[in-house]
Amino acid sequence: MTDIRFQSFEDAELADIWYALGGAAVRHPEHFKPLMDSVATELLDRRGVGLNPWLEERFRPFRFADSRDDARANLEVSPEARQFQESRRG
Repeated sequence: MTDIRFQSFEDAELADIWYALGGAAVRHPEHFKPLMDSVATELLDRRGVGLNPWLEERFRPFRFADSRDDARANLEVSPEARQFQESRRG
């Protein structure tokens, strides 16, 4: 069953919301994860088994740059991430 909150959004718009929430949900799960999960459920209900390939194709151009930006942001806000990075340096 579709979520009434998302009725006016096209699949592509929902996918963009899901992608944008990804970094925030990792850094602040208590606040953003429930909304991200709701958007993901809606997309899965709409797209079914074709969702993953569609998302992969849609966001492939952004992934590399965004993963670097997310890693940098995590180092700034997460003491655990900084400890991990320092332990890898030796």
